[in-house]
Amino acid sequence: MKTISYLTLRTIPVFALLSKSTVKVNLVNRSFSALLIICCMPLMALNVLCAFYKRTPALSTISKQDALGRTVSLQYFNHGLFKQSALLFNVVRGELNFSGVHFSDSLSCAKQQKINQQYNSTAGIFSFYDLHKIIGLVAANEEQLLIKQLNSTLLQRQCLIAKSLLCLLFYSNNDDKKLKNNKIINLFDLNIANVTTNEAINWITTHHSFSPKIGFYINVQSINLGLKSSKFMKQLQQADALFSDGSGMRLATKKAGYQPTDNNNGTDMLPHLCNRCIEKDKSLFLLGAKPGVALQTSKNLTNTYPELLIAGVQHGYTPPADNDQLITQINESHCDILLVALGSPIQESWILENRSKLKCQTILAVGGLFDFYSGEISRSPLWLRELGLEWVWRLIQEPKNKFYRYVVGNPLFLFRVYFLGLATKGEK
Repeated sequence: MKTISYLTLRTIPVFALLSKSTVKVNLVNRSFSALLIICCMPLMALNVLCAFYKRTPALSTISKQDALGRTVSLQYFNHGLFKQSALLFNVVRGELNFSGVHFSDSLSCAKQQKINQQYNSTAGIFSFYDLHKIIGLVAANEEQLLIKQLNSTLLQRQCLIAKSLLCLLFYSNNDDKKLKNNKIINLFDLNIANVTTNEAINWITTHHSFSPKIGFYINVQSINLGLKSSKFMKQLQQADALFSDGSGMRLATKKAGYQPTDNNNGTDMLPHLCNRCIEKDKSLFLLGAKPGVALQTSKNLTNTYPELLIAGVQHGYTPPADNDQLITQINESHCDILLVALGSPIQESWILENRSKLKCQTILAVGGLFDFYSGEISRSPLWLRELGLEWVWRLIQEPKNKFYRYVVGNPLFLFRVYFLGLATKGEK
């Protein structure tokens, strides 16, 4: 009787902590995992036979710590195909969920304790954090993504798993561990900074020279234009830093043998840049877009970031005869960072031609950035960005203007990367 009483006292508090929905989700995960194991039996048997042939253990166990500080022992096949399929055994045992807390040790103990007190959770194979990492999104911090994960509905978790599988199919492969983690990579004969968003912001807001630094964002359109025009390619090569922008460049980076970091597009970087400018007392000048767009962008940014200093605003339809007056306007504003949104290749040409006359610290070519932040053009839904398909939204909004760029340009770029091998052009 004492043993039964002891077990009862030990078991009741554990189940009391779990809500009905949590227990239901765990049962669904474990049942579905058991079904998958049955379906994968031939494959798993093949993996075991491979291990037997090589006289090594079929499974290996690796201990990892999830973002909430809990250690989980994960199983993997040592040989064969789909080695991670052994994780299904972890799910069956209730040690993992398909969708759950990601593996990371970067959250502080205080944040871990706070989340543990508010949520009942299990580590997961798929997570918003890992999905964003695969595609290079830096839209929210790790804690926000984890809380979003823990508050997600069953349908949202199912969509997450589907998106993660698609992204793994297109943006990941079995050779990922062999990819080089170089900070500077050579693609299409261009030296591109393979850096995180934070490192890019550090470069933009740090001044070490007397003349302005120049930064360009390189995307599929940039490469297609550069391969069509040697003049434009030489202009791109004159920048002090080139930042990789878009899923196409991410694919090219992996094809060339490098592990890509963040997707450093100007739209996602601007909020981080605004916050850093406030911290370091740096000012912005907005140049470009149609009349009224840059001004509206300025108003929207100051509403969102009241402490942000915008030194000046000017639309992009200034006649060439008034260029000297424009340069004077920018210099007299005493801005630190100049954002030029004139579209490629016009913006790159203008920056290089006027670099010696400008007295700011950094100049960035930002394309259609002001159109997004003014509200002129809406940003694509997050779920499309999580699939690397933001360009589809742009095509829907501007089918005539963007048809050649995306419908013709994207397949042409992929042909150049995968069939002509031009991504590695210039490699030694």
